[in-house]
Amino acid sequence: MKLIDQLKDENLGCALLYNFTTGYKKPVPVSLYDYVLPLLYNEFFTSHILSSDNYQECVEKAIEDQPALFDDIRDHFEEYRGLTSRTLGLAVVQQLLQFQVDEGDVCGTANDAKILDFNEAIRLGEWFKGMSTEQIKEPFNYYSKKIVILDGDTLGKDIDLSIFSKFGQLTIYPSTTREQTIERIAQASYVLVNKVILDEEVLSQAPLLEYIGITATGMNNVDLDYCKEHHITVKNVAGYSTDSVAQHTFASLFYLYEHMSYYDHYVSSGEYTKSPLFTHIEQPFHQIAGKTWGIVGLGQIGQKVAQIAKAFGCRVIYYSTSGKNHHPQYEEVSFETLLEESDIVSIHAPLNDQTNQLFDAHAFAHMKRSAYLINMGRGPIINEEELAFALKHHLIAGAALDVLCEEPMREDHPFLSLEGNSLLITPHVAWASVEARHRLVELAYQELFDYVSVHHD
Repeated sequence: MKLIDQLKDENLGCALLYNFTTGYKKPVPVSLYDYVLPLLYNEFFTSHILSSDNYQECVEKAIEDQPALFDDIRDHFEEYRGLTSRTLGLAVVQQLLQFQVDEGDVCGTANDAKILDFNEAIRLGEWFKGMSTEQIKEPFNYYSKKIVILDGDTLGKDIDLSIFSKFGQLTIYPSTTREQTIERIAQASYVLVNKVILDEEVLSQAPLLEYIGITATGMNNVDLDYCKEHHITVKNVAGYSTDSVAQHTFASLFYLYEHMSYYDHYVSSGEYTKSPLFTHIEQPFHQIAGKTWGIVGLGQIGQKVAQIAKAFGCRVIYYSTSGKNHHPQYEEVSFETLLEESDIVSIHAPLNDQTNQLFDAHAFAHMKRSAYLINMGRGPIINEEELAFALKHHLIAGAALDVLCEEPMREDHPFLSLEGNSLLITPHVAWASVEARHRLVELAYQELFDYVSVHHD
């Protein structure tokens, strides 16, 4: 029922308030009536009353159906109060209710009347009877907390983030500069962020902040020590992009390995139309079956890449940068052995003290000149100046990078001056298939839902 129809239907309101009062079974403080009609007029709430054991359970079920339920009630609360006031007056005129002072409060009681039973209204009265006013009001206040998404565009404009409105007054910013961050989170209880820096200077000016959801796996953009000290919960999301990154790894390799750029240009430029032959093999390429694929970092993504590489007929070897990941199905080797024996090396490791600048001039000197390097981990794992030198002087055959030390890359980056087709750079998109981004949002939503369920139960 639309609000305009609700405001007109005061006779229905009389019946609902009468049944609520009979369910309450004792004098009803007038202030409680303000919370009755907004709930009983909401189909998402009333549809769960009879199947719920208590008020809180019904609230949770209702907001699963309608995330903005309490936002909508709050936005129209004064109109509902006006409707309630008029309805109570009409109920008195119709001799359904009467009011008296009980323990210092004006309270309503139900007269005997032949009114059709509305079981949902009676059940709500029974629930409210055993609750304090603060318990009754809690959902109305709790769901009006402010939640801010600081860099929504990093998740893609095709992803609907309105689902987070369930948790409060949602504001989505496409992007946020450091100067804007303090103002935008000053009154927020919940913040969702991908790459915006939340350090002590920023966090210390957000007194209401209780939860930070990082819409990524890496957590280095948030001051975790400050959050721990000030009881701010921080959650990240992992495991959402395994298939997407593995797919991009092979897409990047094949683009270079089979010289796709060259052959695409050969056809699109019109040169193929002039060919006396049906084929053109000026850029020879190899199959990866029988080649050795070396993996740096055998976590979830590394294992997925290993599985696919093996399916292509590759020998798979790996180097564990932490020394903790061991897999009996694949051959574990030293870093030097991996460099010397691999035809293809793909990086799927996190950035830490063991991996920072791991691939430098020394590493490139030990790789095969026919080898290809793929980085899907973190930019600083590779020394970019020394990789540019290695590509320029053909110390390795090629490299595909989805991550860089500085993102976006600077205009004078040495990679931009390289000639030929030995380097492919994509703008940090390996994680970002449509399916992976949907999964990311679902997991971020679930993390916040779990937090709210525990801390506002």
